[in-house]
Amino acid sequence: MTAVAVALAAALLLTVAGPALLARAAHAGGLRPGAMLGLWTLASATWLLTWGAMLAMLVAEVMGPGVKGFVTACVTLLQAMSGNGAVAWIGLLALITAAAAARFGWVVLRRSRDTARWRRDHHRRLASRARRRTLAGRPVWLVDTDRPDAYCVPGRRAGVVVTRGALDALSAKEMRAVLAHEQAHLRGRHHLLVSWARLLNAAFPGVPLLRAAAREVPVLVEWAADDHAARSVGAASLLHALGAMAVPAERSEEALAASGACTVQRARRLLDPSRAGGDLRRRAVAAAAAAVLLLAPPALALGSAAITVATSPPCACTL
Repeated sequence: MTAVAVALAAALLLTVAGPALLARAAHAGGLRPGAMLGLWTLASATWLLTWGAMLAMLVAEVMGPGVKGFVTACVTLLQAMSGNGAVAWIGLLALITAAAAARFGWVVLRRSRDTARWRRDHHRRLASRARRRTLAGRPVWLVDTDRPDAYCVPGRRAGVVVTRGALDALSAKEMRAVLAHEQAHLRGRHHLLVSWARLLNAAFPGVPLLRAAAREVPVLVEWAADDHAARSVGAASLLHALGAMAVPAERSEEALAASGACTVQRARRLLDPSRAGGDLRRRAVAAAAAAVLLLAPPALALGSAAITVATSPPCACTL
């Protein structure tokens, strides 16, 4: 059971210490939002892979490598359970696994259904209330409301929505900065990253790594879009636009808005002269080191699973 203990320790370490590791990498390496988005996505994916490998290893520990097909695997498992008195533990493991898989599937189904419904209803409202217009060479939906706002709606019929209040409040350059921000969301498919983080946190509540990812990823996508807009149009124009649209509007989490995340924090980033600079080599080393550390738990778990299978006695079951 040494391999099981090693894999379990790696899985627990990633679960609990993952957020601190990523925070340390971001601070020490001065990593940009794009790199941190990649690391947070990698961390959540490796968390799933690690615990999946843990389950495979525990099954291999019981069944051994002589399993021939699904039916033989079931017979082997039953024989092993009755022979070593592990009925209660294996039953508990099976129950937890089934419950986790069922909850994950239910959350995926529910969120997919809700997202599809919201996008369908939103496009129907846009078709009846808004009109198509071209701003800064980009087609947008223009909504006739006084509140200054702009956001993008991802999906098959992706697009940017701008209100008449934003059009009146912003200069031409500021509007270009806002549109560049929203286009960065659409091109980077930021909605997929945010949905992934929120999905895992909803499916497995209480996990420190997943809870931190659901909190950090929506902020990081706004920072990444800010950096793109600042490079394209200028930080000053984006700052003025953020100030004009600082009052948050009520909307679904499916829409990524120019006024999303903390406006004060975003303004401080844009005013920080070190944001665009930094040592490229140091950032690369920090990102690589963090990626290696994040990949270590699933590698340990998969390696331990392979050792368990290779050293297990052959199956002696009969059908």
